[in-house]
Amino acid sequence: MNTKIILRNRPNQTVTQDNFECIDADIEPLKYGQVLVLNQWLSLDPYVRGRMSERKSYAPSMELGDVVMGEGIGTVINSQSDQFKAGDKVIGMLGWQTHAVMNAAAIKLIPEAPFSDTWLLGAAGMPGITAWIGMMEICKPQAGETLLITSAAGSVGSIAGQLAKVQGANVVGVAGSEEKCAYVQDVLNFDHCLSYKHSSWPSNLNKHAPNGIDGLFENVGGALFDSLIPQMNPFSRIAICGLIAEGIEEHFHSINLRTLLANRMLIQGFIVSDHVSRWREIQKQLIGLLVEQKIRVHEKITEGIQNAPQTFIDLLEGKCLGKQIIKLS
Repeated sequence: MNTKIILRNRPNQTVTQDNFECIDADIEPLKYGQVLVLNQWLSLDPYVRGRMSERKSYAPSMELGDVVMGEGIGTVINSQSDQFKAGDKVIGMLGWQTHAVMNAAAIKLIPEAPFSDTWLLGAAGMPGITAWIGMMEICKPQAGETLLITSAAGSVGSIAGQLAKVQGANVVGVAGSEEKCAYVQDVLNFDHCLSYKHSSWPSNLNKHAPNGIDGLFENVGGALFDSLIPQMNPFSRIAICGLIAEGIEEHFHSINLRTLLANRMLIQGFIVSDHVSRWREIQKQLIGLLVEQKIRVHEKITEGIQNAPQTFIDLLEGKCLGKQIIKLS
């Protein structure tokens, strides 16, 4: 029997428990070329919020009744494929469920390695690779520059900021609480972290980035993004990674194009899936930094598939630190 979380209905503005339903279903028989995976670890990621909507985006929306999408790690327990055998550990878009029937082409074998498998869902997986592309290839931090990272306590922002530190930049994080800011400074070793909810937010930003911002790794959007544009330096770079503050409805930004022109600014949106051919190369470099402890990782493990919806909601509402993972079996 497979226990799974399906998309019951679409969110209006905020995601709620009513958008999900937990059901039990029979496991369908395997066809040739398929395997049955017993899921062990499920990654929770903010991009799923956009896929719950019907709004046109870079990828198709989930259909009502679909298993909620998500990357996972599991063990093959039955195989009708020549590529996999029972006992193989695999990674792929296994979804919010305890068992997954997968086409062999849709999963990858995880070899034995001297680090936690869960790294492949976070710092050395899609979130870490996202951070690498946005920071190293768009923001391009240089020693002595000031780089600012929004949602700095999240699974992507935390890695992006640490990558900038490795390059010798002055790194300023932005988060939504004093607790998160303490974590970003004390654990991740950012130079500073500021709460945008603090009454002294504008003066704190001027204090800790007195010479302006050379690179912005943007995860939030909304009014926060608008407030940062005037602080950007000539020849500054902005990587648009996420817009979590804008939820299901769009925020309309009023940006002075003359400011962009005068400062010769680069603003580039990017999607990590456009760079799949380079994932292995980037992942190897991230694993090296993790093993050398030049990048630190914080994982929050929650047990039970039934707890995935509320943990996901907490993630969207800014109540979580680091990488959120569900332990399934």
